[in-house]
Amino acid sequence: LRVYLDNCCYNRLLDDRSYSHIYYERNSVMLILELAEHSAIQLIGSQMLVKEIQETPDKYKCAILQMIYSLCTEEISVDRSILTRAEEIRHISNIKYKDSIHLACAESANVDVLLTTDKKFLNNCQRITTYTKVMNPNEWLLEVLY
Repeated sequence: LRVYLDNCCYNRLLDDRSYSHIYYERNSVMLILELAEHSAIQLIGSQMLVKEIQETPDKYKCAILQMIYSLCTEEISVDRSILTRAEEIRHISNIKYKDSIHLACAESANVDVLLTTDKKFLNNCQRITTYTKVMNPNEWLLEVLY
């Protein structure tokens, strides 16, 4: 299985765990990373993810995110075709600029699923035709494991 995690999934590991939904999403992302570590899934990254991770203001968090990102076995370059597709996505939806690039990268990489903890992004993806499945990590794990 080829899996693309958007930036909010990486950052979910560092979020406040006092909220139950964050706690469960964090645990799901950790399990997904463990699956990648054991080569049960293939984690796909992108130049967009690298850019967002590098923009993390807290240097300690940035270093942790870079270490996690190193589990990616493939990195998608953001080229003209991806930017064109991202523009198409923005014209037919309320998907934000960076999220549209993540979706275009995931589609270009032919991943099985793009995982996100961003509810607005997820809901907007469900309103349009995409070339890859977009899911919350909790829901995806339930589908895959059971």
